[in-house]
Amino acid sequence: MTLSRGLSRALIHGLLLVFAGLTFYPVLMLVNLSFKDPNAFNSAPMSLSIPPHVENYALAWKFMQDPVWHNIVVGAVATLLSLGMASLTAFVFARFQFPGRDALFALMLIILLVPGTILLVPMYQVIIQLKLQNTLWALILSYAAHQSLMIFVLRTFFAELPQEMFDAARVDGASVLQLFWRIALPLSLPALSAMAIFQVWWIWNDYAWPSLVANSNEARTAVTGLIFFNDFSRPEPGAGMAAAVIAALPMVLLFLVSMRTFIAGLTSGAIKE
Repeated sequence: MTLSRGLSRALIHGLLLVFAGLTFYPVLMLVNLSFKDPNAFNSAPMSLSIPPHVENYALAWKFMQDPVWHNIVVGAVATLLSLGMASLTAFVFARFQFPGRDALFALMLIILLVPGTILLVPMYQVIIQLKLQNTLWALILSYAAHQSLMIFVLRTFFAELPQEMFDAARVDGASVLQLFWRIALPLSLPALSAMAIFQVWWIWNDYAWPSLVANSNEARTAVTGLIFFNDFSRPEPGAGMAAAVIAALPMVLLFLVSMRTFIAGLTSGAIKE
């Protein structure tokens, strides 16, 4: 029995290693190609880059530094705005009774069922009327307005908090904002962190919306900058691969730093005592 269980575990681990290898092989090849000079890229693309051609990263960073910085600013500001507004809205939906609450919440959730591409044209018209095209505010305000998923998740989390805590705080004279700021927010940090990470990841990898409203050098993001760098600047192949590594590196670092927080946020409230 023990032997068969050990063989089963070994088989499972072996399959997981195979799937992990298939997943990470393209990433490793991308990094390897980013260190190749043009001759090595064309003659031996699958071999190790020895010696590494680090000049590719100097060329790629010269072009990608502004788009990466734009993405950091847009992601940070838009995520803070959306989390602030979504948490307040979710708290009201979860802890207060008012006429039409459930109907209003259902109408708001319908937005989750609408494909994002359908909203591109009306959103673009709004940006044009506000004269925000090719500015970072065109991205920040648009991303900050996407709060339906956050409200849905946070409302569920807030609704599961014990009512006794809020009643005791009200007896002590706490206001509504104090209930939100001192009780609800501290207890919901795992869920807020998970939503923040998901929002930053979505903003960083979005291409369709920035390609419409942020085509100038003053507002270009990392993904659109990468496409522009490879399609129009036409650098050496290794420099193009280096630009892709630079565009992906911030999200890789974010995942490594926040992996436990993200998993804890997704699983918070899933296990009941």
